[in-house]
Amino acid sequence: MTAYGRSGINVWIPVADETRAVTTLRDAGYAVAPGALYRQATPPGVRITISPLAESDISPLADAVAAAASSPPEWGRTVR
Repeated sequence: MTAYGRSGINVWIPVADETRAVTTLRDAGYAVAPGALYRQATPPGVRITISPLAESDISPLADAVAAAASSPPEWGRTVR
């Protein structure tokens, strides 16, 4: 997964579906911002503020982001 950032404060991570990624990450306990709030002409993504994180927080966050980016859409799940 590719992430972009220059300042060390925030990273931008491209995702196929911003709403699904934000919702999946929220449900995993992470608050991230949908890229639509910050982008003008780039593809969908999420913006994550990483500056307050400890190094030990990065790997679990990366795992959650990878899962969120690859999670199936809610409308495709069967609820019983």
